[in-house]
Amino acid sequence: MTRSISRRLLLPGATAMALLTLGVFSGSASASAAPAATAPVSTLASGPRAAADLTAHSYAFYMDNTLTEYLARVEGLSSNQVTLVRGAGRTQPLTDWINRGGRKNFTVVLRDWNDNPINSYNFASAQPIRYDGESITFQFERLIVS
Repeated sequence: MTRSISRRLLLPGATAMALLTLGVFSGSASASAAPAATAPVSTLASGPRAAADLTAHSYAFYMDNTLTEYLARVEGLSSNQVTLVRGAGRTQPLTDWINRGGRKNFTVVLRDWNDNPINSYNFASAQPIRYDGESITFQFERLIVS
C-alpha cells in the first residue's frame, strides 16, 4: 500500500480546503455563524502549478453583476465581517466604492486552476469599514453560498 495521493483525491481535497478557507461549506449561512479560521489560497498550491498561479486568479470580485477585479486572497471571515486582499489589477469602481462608502451587494467567486467557477459567495448589504491600501474589510448582513 502506497501513501501517495492520487489526482482524483487532490481536487476534492483542494476544494474542501478552499471552502474551509472561506469558513463555509454549502447552503446559506447567517452573519451570526462562527466560521472556521482562514488560510491564504497559497496553501492549496500543490502539483505542477505554482502558488503564484493559484493566487493570481483564485478569487474573482463581482460588483453590480460585473467582474470588477481579481483578489489575491480572502484573509478572514468572522461573524459579519470579511477581509479581502486586492490583487495587482486594482480597478476604479471598487476604489470609488471604498472611498464613497454606502451599502452594496457583492459576490466573490472561487475559481479552479482553469478559471472555472467552483462556488460563489454573495455578501448582502455590505459596506467597507476598513481599508489599508491592500486589504479591505467589509461588514455585511447576510452571506449566501451557491
